Amino acid sequence: MYSENKEDYFEEFFSDIGLVLEDLCQSGFYTVHDSTLQELKEKGEFAAQCGMRHLSMLLLALQKELSQSRHKISDKKADNLSAKYYAELIRYIDLGKEKTAYDKGKNYYLNDKKEDGCLQ
Repeated sequence: MYSENKEDYFEEFFSDIGLVLEDLCQSGFYTVHDSTLQELKEKGEFAAQCGMRHLSMLLLALQKELSQSRHKISDKKADNLSAKYYAELIRYIDLGKEKTAYDKGKNYYLNDKKEDGCLQ
């Protein structure tokens, strides 16, 4: 499913979460598909296994809010909370992708120089 390289692995993981959030954006908070809710749960549990507790908390909290508010008449408090989790997840994913890109660059230059014998 995911690449063996740590940076590529997390880049794919963050992209997968981004796709789930994109599905959520397209369906809306009131008509969330069962598969989207399941993916949020799975990604949240996996994030916890990887040590990303905040990401896990955001994914699982959003999944819980969306599950409870499905097919209901608007509840502004629940809407605000879901939107808050959604926005925090978007920010987290963007920062995670940025950090992964920096790590890939660092590893590229450090490993490249070690192979050339420049760094010992």
